Amino acid sequence: MKLFFSPSKGMKYKNHSNLNTDYKKDEKFQEETFFLVSAIKKFDKEELGKRLKIKDKILNETFELYQNYYSQLEREAISLYDGVSFKQLELDSFTKDNFKYISENVFIFSALYGILNACTSIRPYRLDMTNKILDLSPYEFWSSKIENDLLEYKDEIFINIASKEFSKILNRKIFNIIDIEFRQLNGDTLKNISTEAKKGRGAMLNYLIKNKVDTIEKIKNFSNLGYVFSKELSSNKEFIFIKSN
Repeated sequence: MKLFFSPSKGMKYKNHSNLNTDYKKDEKFQEETFFLVSAIKKFDKEELGKRLKIKDKILNETFELYQNYYSQLEREAISLYDGVSFKQLELDSFTKDNFKYISENVFIFSALYGILNACTSIRPYRLDMTNKILDLSPYEFWSSKIENDLLEYKDEIFINIASKEFSKILNRKIFNIIDIEFRQLNGDTLKNISTEAKKGRGAMLNYLIKNKVDTIEKIKNFSNLGYVFSKELSSNKEFIFIKSN
């Protein structure tokens, strides 16, 4: 069973004394990442702003970041990402066995790095799958590379906790994928509230890591943040968790 997660725009250097370097993983696509960084560095600030759809302070910071990209400090991906979903991870309480589980099972999609083991060290960056910096879209650039890389796990079940922006790159004709979805019940209406769904995905990943979950049935026992598994709305390919507002 392999777990797939989304990255976040937000990144922050944090000190987690318990991060276990015994399970550090190497980058899978160093040449491709170098190629993309080199392409981005050629844009002037105005063009970079158009391509990444950013401006003002964020544009200035991002421009400087890419101009000096390889002088940036590296951190494990699971620690460096700092968005809403990653704030649900209780990294400071993770044990050596938890990090072993992460290194063996947890993968994060990335428009700059392709796909990462969550224990891979990376540098801060800003790039979405919707940002076209080449003649090819990021999906076209990465699709076959990621697919070929994941073929070694072809016989395993993929637990997709990632957002659709990233997870749609998974080839559902080849891989056995179960999508995890979170919905909020408001009266009689089920809603998909983006921020709440991000929190749910992060809490789910935290639950899977801390409990070293290795069976499908144990996934259904997740009950953090008030969510409960909906047997009625779920299927063999989609697990839906619901909470009442």
